[in-house]
Amino acid sequence: MAVRMWLGGLLVALGGLWLLDATEVLDAGPVLERWWPLAVVALGAVGAVSQRRLGLGPVVVIGIGVVLLVDRLVETDVDVYLWPLLAVAVGVYLLLSVGRRRPTDPSSPGGDSTFALFGGSETRSRSPHFQHANVAAVMGGATLDLREARVDPGARVDALAVFGGVDVIVPAGTRVALHGLPVFGGYEDKTVADGGLPADAPVLDVSATAIFGAVEVKNSPTRV
Repeated sequence: MAVRMWLGGLLVALGGLWLLDATEVLDAGPVLERWWPLAVVALGAVGAVSQRRLGLGPVVVIGIGVVLLVDRLVETDVDVYLWPLLAVAVGVYLLLSVGRRRPTDPSSPGGDSTFALFGGSETRSRSPHFQHANVAAVMGGATLDLREARVDPGARVDALAVFGGVDVIVPAGTRVALHGLPVFGGYEDKTVADGGLPADAPVLDVSATAIFGAVEVKNSPTRV
């Protein structure tokens, strides 16, 4: 809903400016050239509203919009600071997120880890009490298959895709709570709930970080 409002407002603003330009009431070219970064700031604000919190993703988007806006309004070369600031922000987020991860007992059957670097990796969990797993892909592809595992209440998967892809395959009947940080990438819940899920269906919390990559949660290895 919030994204639709942002897109609708953006189209109304652009249409209004073009209409004023066509009727020679206003020269829309300079206005758009100077103020278009406000659309980026608004997108970050919409992201914060939709998430109901000021997470790093919306903050980064708002920061980029502010930097671009300052670059248009002030005669200085602000662009040179944009990418370094973005890299620092994402790096700080990744470092801080490590401290927020739930500690996993090495003896626990639910502590699985999957990592792919310049290649492919697949881990199949058969844990009777799955609790937590890390899965990461850097310029490669990684798969975590949980179809033969029993997902405990409060179970969590931390997924990281950097110039690569991560697939998390979950058992049918599992409710997925997917959230995270997309940076020129994305994440998607492709699970299928035939006839709806029962109220007591297990919930798997998936925290996805996609940097020029993709994280997908689904019920089978094939795309649905």
